[in-house]
Amino acid sequence: MDLIARVQGFMVAKQEKLREELAEKYGVPEDELSGIVDSFFRDTYGPAIELAEAIKSKERPVLLFIGRKDCNICQRSLPALERFLHNHKELELVKLDYSDAQGLIYHMIQQQDRGMLPMIAMIFRGSICMLFTGEGIHEEIYEKYFNKLRSECSQNIYVH
Repeated sequence: MDLIARVQGFMVAKQEKLREELAEKYGVPEDELSGIVDSFFRDTYGPAIELAEAIKSKERPVLLFIGRKDCNICQRSLPALERFLHNHKELELVKLDYSDAQGLIYHMIQQQDRGMLPMIAMIFRGSICMLFTGEGIHEEIYEKYFNKLRSECSQNIYVH
């Protein structure tokens, strides 16, 4: 799965839907609403888009964790994540609270408005290699996907 393609696809679909809804509600042609809708989406999703671009540009694999402090499943998931990361310094953790502006990347990756926390994704150079939502995962699962990532990479992930 390509991270940027998912972000762009989400944005196009959401913008199109909002333009249609506003055009119908107010009796205004959709093309007249483009600037307003585009501005709204830039303001709302801009931090998440910037995060996606930053993750794509990283030379090291990223482990993205999106959760909430008041989510029991999220909190129970953290010890296994931390143990795994302790043994894999070559991975970079990007840990977000869902309520942060950047947390909207959750919906872009999932391609839907609703979902369950936490979201745990392993991303390397813009390719989503692992994606779990709504459940904690064990160290063995992280290990399995990380080993698969290492074996499938044509370039050395240990460069930096």
